[in-house]
Amino acid sequence: MPTFERRVQVLFDPAQYAALEAEAATEHRSVGALIREAVDDRLARRKSDARAALDRLFSSGDEAPGHGPIDWAAEKDAFDERSSRS
Repeated sequence: MPTFERRVQVLFDPAQYAALEAEAATEHRSVGALIREAVDDRLARRKSDARAALDRLFSSGDEAPGHGPIDWAAEKDAFDERSSRS
């Protein structure tokens, strides 16, 4: 089990906290464990989104390798457009 070194205070309204307590009790876990899991999921999702963006960028180069250098401004605009649809 990891050693926890930082404490964070998060304020919830009564309904949110009651829902967290109920969920934790259902899973026989602590509220803190649920919150840590949510943070881990969020960070992992951001990391996978960044990886997917790189994969799309590299695969676009593989699809048309003879088109010369990459127009980074156009690639950024295309990435921003795809990201805004998600």
